[in-house]
Amino acid sequence: MITPKEREEVRSRISEACRRLILSQRMVELCEQEATPKQEDFLAYVLEQEIHKREQNRRARQLSRACFPVLKSLEGYEYGTIRFPPSLTRDDLLSCRFIGEKKNLILYGPVGIGKTHLAIALGARACEMGMNVRFYTVTELVLKLGDAHRTGTLERLIRDLLKLDLLILDEWGYVPVDKEGSQLLFR
Repeated sequence: MITPKEREEVRSRISEACRRLILSQRMVELCEQEATPKQEDFLAYVLEQEIHKREQNRRARQLSRACFPVLKSLEGYEYGTIRFPPSLTRDDLLSCRFIGEKKNLILYGPVGIGKTHLAIALGARACEMGMNVRFYTVTELVLKLGDAHRTGTLERLIRDLLKLDLLILDEWGYVPVDKEGSQLLFR
Protein backbone atom coordinates (compact mmCIF):
# COMPACT_ATOMS: atom_id res chain seq x y z
CA MET A 1 0.00 0.00 0.00
CA ILE A 2 1.29 3.44 -0.94
CA THR A 3 1.23 6.09 1.75
CA PRO A 4 -0.11 9.60 1.06
CA LYS A 5 3.44 10.94 1.43
CA GLU A 6 4.76 8.50 -1.22
CA ARG A 7 1.89 9.43 -3.53
CA GLU A 8 2.71 13.12 -3.08
CA GLU A 9 6.36 12.37 -3.96
CA VAL A 10 5.26 10.66 -7.19
CA ARG A 11 3.06 13.63 -8.05
CA SER A 12 5.99 15.93 -7.35
CA ARG A 13 8.11 13.87 -9.80
CA ILE A 14 5.34 14.18 -12.40
CA SER A 15 5.11 17.93 -11.83
CA GLU A 16 8.88 18.38 -12.17
CA ALA A 17 8.97 16.21 -15.31
CA CYS A 18 6.13 18.24 -16.85
CA ARG A 19 8.01 21.45 -16.08
CA ARG A 20 11.21 20.13 -17.69
CA LEU A 21 9.32 18.87 -20.75
CA ILE A 22 7.45 22.18 -21.00
CA LEU A 23 4.07 20.52 -20.49
CA SER A 24 1.15 21.93 -18.55
CA GLN A 25 0.54 20.85 -14.99
CA ARG A 26 -2.81 19.42 -16.10
CA MET A 27 -1.38 15.89 -15.82
CA VAL A 28 -0.86 16.37 -12.10
CA GLU A 29 -4.44 17.57 -11.72
CA LEU A 30 -5.76 14.60 -13.71
CA CYS A 31 -3.68 12.21 -11.60
CA GLU A 32 -5.23 13.65 -8.45
CA GLN A 33 -8.72 13.21 -9.90
CA GLU A 34 -8.53 9.98 -11.88
CA ALA A 35 -5.32 7.93 -11.62
CA THR A 36 -4.49 5.03 -9.37
CA PRO A 37 -1.17 5.12 -7.53
CA LYS A 38 0.19 2.53 -9.95
CA GLN A 39 -0.83 4.66 -12.95
CA GLU A 40 0.77 7.74 -11.40
CA ASP A 41 4.00 5.84 -10.81
CA PHE A 42 3.99 4.62 -14.41
CA LEU A 43 3.33 8.14 -15.74
CA ALA A 44 6.24 9.49 -13.67
CA TYR A 45 8.46 6.74 -15.09
CA VAL A 46 7.42 7.45 -18.70
CA LEU A 47 7.98 11.20 -18.33
CA GLU A 48 11.39 10.70 -16.70
CA GLN A 49 12.42 8.32 -19.47
CA GLU A 50 11.42 10.94 -22.04
CA ILE A 51 13.56 13.54 -20.25
CA HIS A 52 16.50 11.12 -20.22
CA LYS A 53 16.10 10.36 -23.94
CA ARG A 54 15.86 14.05 -24.85
CA GLU A 55 19.01 14.80 -22.84
CA GLN A 56 20.86 11.98 -24.63
CA ASN A 57 19.71 13.30 -28.01
CA ARG A 58 20.68 16.87 -27.07
CA ARG A 59 24.18 15.75 -26.05
CA ALA A 60 24.55 13.78 -29.29
CA ARG A 61 23.48 16.86 -31.30
CA GLN A 62 25.92 19.07 -29.41
CA LEU A 63 28.77 16.62 -30.01
CA SER A 64 27.87 16.50 -33.70
CA ARG A 65 27.65 20.30 -33.99
CA ALA A 66 31.03 20.68 -32.28
CA CYS A 67 32.67 19.25 -35.45
CA PHE A 68 35.44 17.39 -33.64
CA PRO A 69 37.72 15.63 -36.14
CA VAL A 70 37.72 12.61 -33.79
CA LEU A 71 36.14 12.13 -30.39
CA LYS A 72 38.57 12.01 -27.47
CA SER A 73 38.04 11.57 -23.76
CA LEU A 74 39.93 12.48 -20.62
CA GLU A 75 39.90 8.86 -19.50
CA GLY A 76 43.47 7.64 -19.45
CA TYR A 77 44.86 11.00 -20.58
CA GLU A 78 48.50 11.38 -19.55
CA TYR A 79 48.90 14.70 -17.74
CA GLY A 80 52.65 14.30 -17.27
CA THR A 81 53.52 16.66 -20.13
CA ILE A 82 51.05 19.35 -19.08
CA ARG A 83 51.97 22.18 -16.74
CA PHE A 84 49.23 24.26 -15.19
CA PRO A 85 49.53 27.91 -14.22
CA PRO A 86 49.18 28.51 -10.47
CA SER A 87 45.70 29.98 -10.93
CA LEU A 88 44.37 26.84 -12.67
CA THR A 89 44.17 23.43 -11.07
CA ARG A 90 43.51 20.15 -12.80
CA ASP A 91 40.10 20.06 -11.09
CA ASP A 92 39.28 23.53 -12.49
CA LEU A 93 40.17 22.23 -15.92
CA LEU A 94 38.16 19.01 -15.62
CA SER A 95 35.12 20.80 -14.21
CA CYS A 96 35.19 23.21 -17.19
CA ARG A 97 34.80 26.02 -14.66
CA PHE A 98 37.05 28.22 -16.79
CA ILE A 99 34.36 28.19 -19.49
CA GLY A 100 31.68 29.54 -17.18
CA GLU A 101 34.12 32.17 -15.95
CA LYS A 102 34.80 33.23 -19.58
CA LYS A 103 38.53 32.58 -19.25
CA ASN A 104 40.76 31.71 -22.18
CA LEU A 105 42.81 28.54 -22.08
CA ILE A 106 45.86 28.32 -24.31
CA LEU A 107 47.51 24.93 -24.77
CA TYR A 108 50.96 25.26 -26.28
CA GLY A 109 54.05 23.17 -26.67
CA PRO A 110 55.83 20.89 -29.10
CA VAL A 111 54.05 18.62 -31.57
CA GLY A 112 52.74 15.34 -30.20
CA ILE A 113 52.27 16.10 -26.51
CA GLY A 114 48.46 15.85 -26.60
CA LYS A 115 47.27 19.44 -26.93
CA THR A 116 44.59 18.59 -29.50
CA HIS A 117 43.56 15.48 -27.56
CA LEU A 118 43.09 17.53 -24.38
CA ALA A 119 41.23 20.31 -26.22
CA ILE A 120 38.80 17.86 -27.84
CA ALA A 121 38.30 15.92 -24.60
CA LEU A 122 37.52 19.14 -22.72
CA GLY A 123 35.16 20.18 -25.52
CA ALA A 124 33.39 16.82 -25.37
CA ARG A 125 33.05 17.16 -21.59
CA ALA A 126 31.59 20.65 -22.08
CA CYS A 127 29.07 19.20 -24.57
CA GLU A 128 28.06 16.58 -22.00
CA MET A 129 27.50 19.43 -19.53
CA GLY A 130 25.09 21.06 -21.99
CA MET A 131 27.42 23.71 -23.39
CA ASN A 132 27.60 24.76 -27.03
CA VAL A 133 31.05 24.02 -28.44
CA ARG A 134 32.73 24.37 -31.84
CA PHE A 135 36.10 23.05 -33.01
CA TYR A 136 38.05 24.57 -35.91
CA THR A 137 41.59 24.55 -37.06
CA VAL A 138 42.70 28.16 -37.49
CA THR A 139 42.94 27.57 -41.24
CA GLU A 140 39.35 26.27 -41.38
CA LEU A 141 38.05 29.26 -39.44
CA VAL A 142 39.97 31.77 -41.57
CA LEU A 143 38.56 30.16 -44.74
CA LYS A 144 35.05 30.19 -43.27
CA LEU A 145 35.40 33.85 -42.26
CA GLY A 146 36.66 34.72 -45.75
CA ASP A 147 33.75 32.92 -47.41
CA ALA A 148 31.28 34.64 -45.09
CA HIS A 149 32.88 38.02 -45.83
CA ARG A 150 32.58 37.45 -49.59
CA THR A 151 28.95 36.26 -49.36
CA GLY A 152 27.81 39.00 -46.98
CA THR A 153 27.15 36.64 -44.07
CA LEU A 154 30.12 37.61 -41.89
CA GLU A 155 28.07 39.34 -39.20
CA ARG A 156 25.80 36.30 -38.90
CA LEU A 157 28.80 33.97 -38.57
CA ILE A 158 30.33 36.19 -35.90
CA ARG A 159 27.00 36.27 -34.02
CA ASP A 160 26.90 32.46 -34.15
CA LEU A 161 30.46 32.23 -32.86
CA LEU A 162 29.69 34.64 -30.02
CA LYS A 163 26.80 32.42 -28.90
CA LEU A 164 29.18 29.53 -28.26
CA ASP A 165 30.19 28.66 -24.73
CA LEU A 166 33.51 27.27 -25.97
CA LEU A 167 35.37 27.89 -29.23
CA ILE A 168 38.36 25.61 -29.77
CA LEU A 169 40.98 26.79 -32.27
CA ASP A 170 43.64 24.26 -33.13
CA GLU A 171 46.88 24.38 -35.11
CA TRP A 172 47.86 28.00 -34.45
CA GLY A 173 50.93 28.87 -36.47
CA TYR A 174 50.99 25.71 -38.60
CA VAL A 175 49.99 27.52 -41.78
CA PRO A 176 50.65 31.22 -42.38
CA VAL A 177 47.54 33.38 -42.57
CA ASP A 178 47.35 36.11 -45.21
CA LYS A 179 46.59 39.75 -44.36
CA GLU A 180 42.85 39.52 -45.08
CA GLY A 181 42.57 36.31 -43.06
CA SER A 182 44.36 37.78 -40.07
CA GLN A 183 42.19 40.92 -40.22
CA LEU A 184 39.05 38.77 -40.20
CA LEU A 185 40.36 36.54 -37.43
CA PHE A 186 41.50 39.32 -35.11
CA ARG A 187 38.84 41.97 -35.76
